[in-house]
Amino acid sequence: MKVNRYLIFCLLLSSGLLFGQKVDYDPIFELEDYNFVLGTQGIGGKYQFTNDSKLVEQAKHIRSMGSNILKISLGRNTTKSYSLKEVKANTTLELFKSIPDFKKVFDMDFKYVFAWVHTLTDVKWKNRINKREEQDLYNEMFELATYLLKEYNNSGKTFMIGNWEGDWLLHSGFNRNMTPSKTHVKNMTKWFQIRQKAIDDAKRKTEHKNVEIYHYVEVNLVLKGMQGKTCISKDILPKVDVDFVSYSSYEAIKNKSYDEKKNTLKGIFNYLEGQLKPKKNLPFSRRVYLGEYGYHANKNKPETLKTQDKETKEIMQIALELDIPFALHWQMYNNEYDKNTGRSKEMSLINEQGEKRPLYYLHQNFYKKMNAYLEGYKNENKAYPPSDVFRKKALEVLKAL
Repeated sequence: MKVNRYLIFCLLLSSGLLFGQKVDYDPIFELEDYNFVLGTQGIGGKYQFTNDSKLVEQAKHIRSMGSNILKISLGRNTTKSYSLKEVKANTTLELFKSIPDFKKVFDMDFKYVFAWVHTLTDVKWKNRINKREEQDLYNEMFELATYLLKEYNNSGKTFMIGNWEGDWLLHSGFNRNMTPSKTHVKNMTKWFQIRQKAIDDAKRKTEHKNVEIYHYVEVNLVLKGMQGKTCISKDILPKVDVDFVSYSSYEAIKNKSYDEKKNTLKGIFNYLEGQLKPKKNLPFSRRVYLGEYGYHANKNKPETLKTQDKETKEIMQIALELDIPFALHWQMYNNEYDKNTGRSKEMSLINEQGEKRPLYYLHQNFYKKMNAYLEGYKNENKAYPPSDVFRKKALEVLKAL
């Protein structure tokens, strides 16, 4: 019988048997109440080392690393990707309430919580969105937003609710060269409009203080829009009163010099902001951010590891220079493997052996130094520094690491 070695490898990864069951969390240090800009995420996971779920385990690592930013998945396939118990849920809030681990990580002292939220209703928006389906989508998002505002009232938390790489949802088969149909464009526009209205209404109708929730649309084929071709940034964003735009940036950051990356990202962010309707009372100076970035490496080729570290640090620097509110590295645990060999693409901060990689320590050292700076600045000035002062210091710290 022919053995599928890659399948066996993945099963061992998912069970934790390949690399043992224990990995240490670093000691928690208290964080200043500030936006550190640079973060990571824990979407799914192919391995784990503790009795915690993959969701909780990654959240604990992100927090013990020193980040106050968490990004997770909260969708139809979430229970499978985190190896959580299967539950029957017809809305996102039902799913959230059915699995205690979701609330466990939301209750942790993260200042910013990002969540991929699509829909657990039976609505297939590509086909149609009739009146009943519009109401179902609206109710689902309104109920989730209302719950978060009430449950985390006066917590100081900011929730960012949005979608995974939207242009792949719009383009069939991950084919960037296809032209999405007018029907699909129209329906996706309506889907985003409904979600935004539900969140805006929830904020308006729910008494709350010191807690915020915003809706973002994530895009990933912006260069196509800049060329005048059909995609979210060109055809949908101008029609949606969205709060923020997340950019999954791989098309813009691969195989480029530092200057090329910075100029490309600068042009993309300016273009995206030009597509947005004006909106008041938002907390950051810019409404676009890096929702995903990261680089592959091969541990058998040491030069690729050095390049990965260098290019990651460059994106962190560019994010600070361009004054975007967030730049989220992909990710705490690796979930990308070569289809033929099963080789890890080494995109994690902690690898399959439970080892904290240099990129983990790059983030951790940045947080520790910036946290100490913020504490000292606040003690001396009785207030935190303005954003431009923080970023100037952050660039100095990052370059020295």
